[in-house]
Amino acid sequence: MIKRNILLVVGIFMLSLTAVSASVEISANSYYPTPAEAGNYVTVDLKVMNKGTSETDAVVAFKESYPFYMDSGEETTYTIESMEASSVALQKFKIRIDSAAVEGDNSIVFQYKDCPGCVWKEKEIPITVIEAQTTFDVVLQELNDEGVYLAIANIGKNTANAVTVRIPEQDYFTTELISASIVGNLESGDYTLVGFQIVPKTTTSVPTEETDESGQKGFGGPSSVSQEKQDLKIQIDYTDPLGTRRTVYETVPISPSSLTGTSATVDVSTMGTRSSGGFFKIGGFWFWIVVVAILGFIGKKYVYPKLKKKK
Repeated sequence: MIKRNILLVVGIFMLSLTAVSASVEISANSYYPTPAEAGNYVTVDLKVMNKGTSETDAVVAFKESYPFYMDSGEETTYTIESMEASSVALQKFKIRIDSAAVEGDNSIVFQYKDCPGCVWKEKEIPITVIEAQTTFDVVLQELNDEGVYLAIANIGKNTANAVTVRIPEQDYFTTELISASIVGNLESGDYTLVGFQIVPKTTTSVPTEETDESGQKGFGGPSSVSQEKQDLKIQIDYTDPLGTRRTVYETVPISPSSLTGTSATVDVSTMGTRSSGGFFKIGGFWFWIVVVAILGFIGKKYVYPKLKKKK
């Protein structure tokens, strides 16, 4: 019995020596970007220290806690083998921040232990988070013969610098003359108007040959413009307060047929105008008939009376 008690005491003493000889601690060596941005990543350089007097295997892990999480498939636990006494190691963790994170200090929780079979300890590391993005509201302000006018409002809390508004390539609409407009800076609550000459796209992009009543060939074929409202896509590029260039997309519902009065929708390659019997082509049969008729009218009205008076 006495021998068993002695062995128990020796065992406890040896465990206490092991605990003292191998003691792992962690801290944040650095993190970047500083401050971190909501909705983006933050990279933490975790400093792992063996403050004991013997070699040990240290284990560190990220513990998910709002607003921090790691993408699926990313490694969350690392083992640093054979850390010598009084040595230091760095371990990187790339962590995503939820886009709805509250600005200010938010704590990332890490776990660590002195050996794979030991009990986990926890360490909270404060990370300063800010929201750098902003949001926009876009509405159709006016549609007239001159073009389509859009109201762009910065409804977020951050300033949008060097704002450019574009009408990108899309299925139902295209632009004439220009497709982008430089706005400048929009502070929170500011708005501006931008105008574009936007025309609808027809359902056929390749013309087909037609023959009119006179036998003259033109280019026509079936083409139509959507009568239902379609989403006009608007691209907004801006620089956030951290200097990052960002792009957001907004949409405004517009009926393509409502734009037919703002611009011509006939393919300019036809070089003519549309009539019920086909295209009235420059240089065609009916073109010369009309030219002769106009010249005859001018001659009869103005030239012939003058020649008659001279006689």
